[in-house]
Amino acid sequence: PREERFDRLTRLARRLFDVPMAVVTMIDVNRQWFKSCVGMGDASETSRDISFCAHAILHEGMTIVPDARLDERFAENPQVTGEPFIRFYAGCP
Repeated sequence: PREERFDRLTRLARRLFDVPMAVVTMIDVNRQWFKSCVGMGDASETSRDISFCAHAILHEGMTIVPDARLDERFAENPQVTGEPFIRFYAGCP
């Protein structure tokens, strides 16, 4: 379940980076679920096949996507073409 201590981190990240949403996710073989989610409504999980984080965990450093609409990995992703209309992504394992 979600925890307040993670919610404090996502609220802080949202303010510091002046972004509309911030998320802490956990990933297993089939899905990612949101340990904390600020700015994405009531979303609780997504399937791993559309997860941006599934790409981030494959690298040791940061994964930065300046504009998901222009990135071939994500241009057709339903989270880019529809709600929540993700544009920028930054994540690390």
